[in-house]
This record gives sequence, structure tokens and C-alpha cells, in this order.
Amino acid sequence: MSCEVLIAGAGPTGLVLALWLTKLGVKVRIVDKSAEAGTTSRALAVQARTLELYQQLGLAEAVVAQGHRVPALNLWARGAPAARVSFQSIGEGLTAYSFLEIFPQDEHERLLIERLAAAGVSVERSTELKDFEDDGNLVTARLSRPDGNLETCSARYLAGCDGARSAVRETLGVGYPGGTYRQLFYVADIAGTGRTLDGELHVDLDEADFLAVFPLAGTGRGRLIGTVQDERADRADSLTFDDVSHRALDHLKLEVDRVNWFSTYHVHHRVAQHFGKGRVFLLGDAAPIHSPVGGQGMNTGIGDAINLAWKLAAVLNRQGRNGLLDSYEIERSAFAQRLVATTDRVFTFVNASGSLAEFVRTRIA
Repeated sequence: MSCEVLIAGAGPTGLVLALWLTKLGVKVRIVDKSAEAGTTSRALAVQARTLELYQQLGLAEAVVAQGHRVPALNLWARGAPAARVSFQSIGEGLTAYSFLEIFPQDEHERLLIERLAAAGVSVERSTELKDFEDDGNLVTARLSRPDGNLETCSARYLAGCDGARSAVRETLGVGYPGGTYRQLFYVADIAGTGRTLDGELHVDLDEADFLAVFPLAGTGRGRLIGTVQDERADRADSLTFDDVSHRALDHLKLEVDRVNWFSTYHVHHRVAQHFGKGRVFLLGDAAPIHSPVGGQGMNTGIGDAINLAWKLAAVLNRQGRNGLLDSYEIERSAFAQRLVATTDRVFTFVNASGSLAEFVRTRIA
């Protein structure tokens, strides 16, 4: 079955691209090799700029209503609150969304899937992009369907929104230079009580390992996100919440009644050498990937999708020249390079060890 744009990957990036293109009258197909949408999530934050863009899709109000509005960031040092930064005071007069919105990625995806289905487009699950050819006029892709059969799909353009291990990027032969942080990240969704489960964001500055408590919707719910870089970082498969929880309990005054989910992962910092070749484009983690410190990852992919969507629609509808598509890589690659460099510096500072680093980190609050 042919289409104008074939989208590989049904995370937030691919879903937003499909929604925006559909809104602009472009015929899309969106495929994903997973059998169902995710039920857990690392990504949480929806930035003000994303909400502003979502206004144009009629999504902003639903995201704000279903998520949790975070009014402030609290910095902790020496086991006590040291400073409070109001997001409202920072964003006042600049945006209608002067807060940090917490909306877990799995819930975010469900909302996008519902809106896309309402527009007449369904995610084709258990469907994997195997390979493709770009002859300069069309992209011909081979898709493995749920029954194991191969289908040939012709599209005017292909969008690779298929994550850090992107098959689209690998087939293009595009390099993905960068590295992997030595620290091991962990996430824990918890229920409990304490000063840091008050609906605001809390960050502990006392030690060289990053630690933050993000609020979740509902009373007494939060997510711990932290790192370890000692010998515990070498046993990702066996690390448990009990191995890392003492600092949160002691420094951030938490009392945990229940751990709903715990996971560990390593984080990469990489930027693809190209964001597109010919009629094929890379978006989201398929292009840049970076530290979650700053909460920009999911938002960056959504920004990629919106930047590319209107340009593809303009070219397909003969309202723009083919050269317009070249600006996607120019704009988004430059943004990604700056973002990865910035998050790398911030992450290095937050995780710096030694007495001088600790002095600077705990005194900035």
C-alpha cells in the first residue's frame, strides 16, 4: 500500500509527525515493530514550547488537564531545602505555560494515538521496517507484517522515528558519533509521604551522583531519577531500589510506602552526522540522543516532527520548493549539537566529584 509519508516508529516523535501531517492533508502510514504501546516511561517533562505548539493541534489543554503542573524547582543541600525557583516568575510574560508539565510518556502516547485514530489513522503494530531503497523519486520499503509476510510500500518520503537503534539510520549508513556516560541511571516510581512529595520538583546537590524527585499526578506519588558511578554501576541487572534509596530517604526526607516500578539504564550522548539523505529523514533519538538532565529529550523529538511536517506538506502540496527540506537538517542539527553540548556540560558539573566540586555545587543554592 502506498502513501505520501511512511513513518517508522510510533513514539511521541512519530505520532506527532503523523498527526501534524494528517492535519495538513498528507496521507501517512505509521508502523511500529512493537506489539503494543509502552506501559512504562522514562520521559516525563513537557516543556512550555511544546505546549505552545500543541495549541495548534488542539492538544495543549488535554495534556495540561491529564498531567501535573509543577510550579517550582527546589534545590537541597546538606539535607535541607536551600533555594526555591518559581517557574512562573521565570516564564511570566513570555508564555502562557509558565510551569513545567509532567505527563509520562506512556500516557502521552495514549493521548496521541487516540487523537490520531480520531483523524482516521491507526498505528500498524507488529510491523517492522526491514529495509528500503530511495531511487530519487520514491522510497520503496519492505515491511514485515504481523503474519510474517513481507509487504512492499512505496512512499514519497520516509521518516525514521525509530529510536537510538534506528534501522532507518543504519540502512542510510549515517554515522552516530558520541559516547556513553559511565554513570548508571535509575528510575523509581514510588508512593509515600515526605516533604519532597509536595507536587514540586526537588534536586539534591550534596553528592556527585545526580538525584531528583519529580512529582506525578495524584497525592503522594513521585518519580526518583538518579545516577550511581561507583561499583554499583557495574551491576545494572541486579541493582535494586534498596541499593540506592538510602540517600533519598535521608537527604530528601522521603518515606516510601510502595515502589511501583524500578528500572536502570545507561545514557548515550550522540548526534547523527546527517539528519536526512535524499527522501529519507531522521528524527528524535534516531538523530540526537543526550542526558535526560534538563528534560529535553522527548521535547526535542516533537520539535523535529513539527519542523519537518509543515515542510513536507508544503513540498507535497507544491507550495514550497524541494530545497525547503534542506533546512530541516540545517536547523535541527545545529539545535541538537548545542543541546547535547549543553546537557553534557550540566551533567558533568552535577556529577563532578571532589571537595571543590562539592563546595561549588552545594553553595550555588
